[in-house]
Amino acid sequence: MLDKKKSIYIHWPFCLSKCPYCDFNSHVCKKDLEIDAWKKAYMYEIQKDLENTTTKNIHSIFFGGGTPSLMPISIVDFILNLLSKNYSISNNCEITLEANPSSAEKSKFKNLSEIGINRLSLGLQSLNDKHLLLLGRNHNSKEGLLALENAKKYYKKISFDLIYGLPDQTEKNWESELSKAINISHGHLSAYQLTIEKGTPFYTMHRDKKLILPSEETLLNLYKLTDDLLISNNFKKYEVSNYAIAGQESFHNIKIWEGLEYCGFGPGAHGRIKINNAWFENQRFSAPFLWLNKAVNKENTLLVNKLISPDERAKEILLTSLRLTKGANLKLIKDLCNLASLQNVLDKNSCKFLKKEKLLDIKNNIISITSKGFPLLNSIINKIIM
Repeated sequence: MLDKKKSIYIHWPFCLSKCPYCDFNSHVCKKDLEIDAWKKAYMYEIQKDLENTTTKNIHSIFFGGGTPSLMPISIVDFILNLLSKNYSISNNCEITLEANPSSAEKSKFKNLSEIGINRLSLGLQSLNDKHLLLLGRNHNSKEGLLALENAKKYYKKISFDLIYGLPDQTEKNWESELSKAINISHGHLSAYQLTIEKGTPFYTMHRDKKLILPSEETLLNLYKLTDDLLISNNFKKYEVSNYAIAGQESFHNIKIWEGLEYCGFGPGAHGRIKINNAWFENQRFSAPFLWLNKAVNKENTLLVNKLISPDERAKEILLTSLRLTKGANLKLIKDLCNLASLQNVLDKNSCKFLKKEKLLDIKNNIISITSKGFPLLNSIINKIIM
C-alpha cells in the first residue's frame, strides 16, 4: 500500500563563509535580515502549496542550507507552527536541522530542541585541524567536539558528516580519525569522499594542479576501510555514504530516496510532488533576495514547474533508491509512477550481465547493488537505467 504522506524541505541559503568545495545554493550575507519579510515569504510558499497539494500528511521536515542553525530561532519557530496548523504532522515526525559547530550556533541547540527540532545534523567534516583549514571550515576540531557534546544533551538523534579522500590522506591517518569519530558518535555517521564540483574554488585548484587528491587505488582502499571499520562497530550501511546504529537512520532522506513526495520551500529549494496523480518537478528561484522579493510581493517563486512523465520519474526513483543498500523496490516504483512495466526504464540485458558478474542482485522484485558493486555504483547505474 502506498504511503500517502510527504516530506517538507526548508532551505536557508546563508552561511558565515563559503567553503571551497561546496556547490550548494549558499551565500554569505553581509546585511541585516528583515525577519518579518522572511517569515512572510515562507508563509506565502506554504500557503501556495496548501492551495495545490493533494497530500497534507507530513512524516518528516528538514531544514537544510546553507546553514540553517544561523536562522533566527523566531523564523524556525514560525515555520514549524505554520506547518503544524495547516498540515497533519505525524506524532513521530522527524524534524531535522543542519548545524555547524561554531559557538554562535552551539548556543542555539537547547532552544531549537524546545521548539520542536528533534534531530540535528552536525557539519563536523573532519577531526583534523589541518584538513578543517583546507576545507575552509570556521571551527577547529576542539570546537567541533564541544559542539557535539553540547548537542548530545538535547537530541536523541544526531548525525555528523566527515569528508575523506583529502590531499595527503593515508589509510593509517583516516583509520585513526574514523575510529575517534565512532567513539564519539551518537548513532549516525555520514562519510563522503571528496568530489570536485565545477564552479568551486577546489575545481580551479585541482585543474591547476594545486590540489592533488590521493590515487584511485588509495581512494578505493579508503572507501573499503570506511565500510569495514564502521560495520565492524555495529554501524549498518544503509546508503552508499551513510551508516547508522539501528533506529538512527535519516527517515527523511530514506523516504526521498525511495521516491515519495517532497515539497521544498525557500531559495533554490526543489521538490517532486503529485497533483491529480501526475508527478511535477519544481524548483524555486535560487538568488535569495530575488526569491524573497517575489514571495513578499506574492509573485510566482517557481523557476521550474513542469510535468514529469511516468518513465522519467521512475528513472529518477531508481537512480536514488539504488543508493540504498536494501535496493530499489520495483513494484513500489511501478505503483508510484502508475506504470504497468519498467521496460522503458531498466535495461534487462545489462541487468543480467551485471548480475552474472555479481555486481547486481535481483530477487523478489528488489534490485540492489552488491557490496562488490558499490564502489562502481555510478557506472552500474549508467548501464542499467535507459
